[in-house]
Amino acid sequence: MKVWLVALIAVAGIGTARIARGLAKDAAPHDDLTDAPFAPSPAAAPIVTLGYRELAAELLYVRLVGYFGSQDNEAHAMASLAEAIAALDPTFRRPYEIGAVAITAAKRGVDNAAHLRAIALLEQAVKQFPSYWKYPNLAGQIYLVDLKTDDEDQRRRWDEAGTLLLESAMRKPGAPASSASAVAELRSRLGQRQRALEGLREMLLVTNDAAARQRIIDKIAAISNENADEIAGELLEIRRRFESAWLTQRFVLPPSLFLLIGPKLEKGFDPADLATGGVKPLSVEGIERLEPLTDPPTLEDGPSSP
Repeated sequence: MKVWLVALIAVAGIGTARIARGLAKDAAPHDDLTDAPFAPSPAAAPIVTLGYRELAAELLYVRLVGYFGSQDNEAHAMASLAEAIAALDPTFRRPYEIGAVAITAAKRGVDNAAHLRAIALLEQAVKQFPSYWKYPNLAGQIYLVDLKTDDEDQRRRWDEAGTLLLESAMRKPGAPASSASAVAELRSRLGQRQRALEGLREMLLVTNDAAARQRIIDKIAAISNENADEIAGELLEIRRRFESAWLTQRFVLPPSLFLLIGPKLEKGFDPADLATGGVKPLSVEGIERLEPLTDPPTLEDGPSSP
């Protein structure tokens, strides 16, 4: 009964907002644009829903999907809907991705401000679902492709931010191995060849797809101007040692996580190492002992006794 009550309240609130907008537009010329749906602000959303946050989030999600499918939708209106849903139910997964896509693919109002709202929505999603690779991957693409500017410094900052997000995404479970080559290409364009090579080598350690491994090796050879066969032999030996250490010490972890954490620590340690920082202290053993210094005799002291 309470659920239906809050649903009726939500519908009534939406209807009231529509009536108010209609009265305000009576004197305005008519056009064919679709009215933007009402969305409470993220701060007000938990209050106006009377505590039924999850139900209200689902109702707003239905409105978001319906508005996205309309003939004439607006980017900032869809951003407001997605932000309200995220404020009501941060663990509601689908609106993050659907909302970001809807904002960037809207028929009207798609500008840099809208793209930045989509990125902020995806950054919030990354905090809620840190192991899901699609959120940073999509945010990185928006930085690299959608944001437009004639300022070279701003362009480089956005490219760097997008590359970092793609680099983060490629290390998460389920990310395609092919993304490593794309990130390496971006790093090379930014003049960061060594960082590009390090990222490719890391991906080679955790990739099981033989075709993807070969593409990574070819990319390393192209960036470093070295022979692909020699690189393959060296890196595959490193991979063999990595797999041996992983299966021996932390086989319960995914290989990508083992790459970050590393091998197990030793069971014990010498407390003296903490005091000296691991540096062996100076020893007093073996130091030559010298005779104490004395003043030479003078005439005032007189002759020495026989």
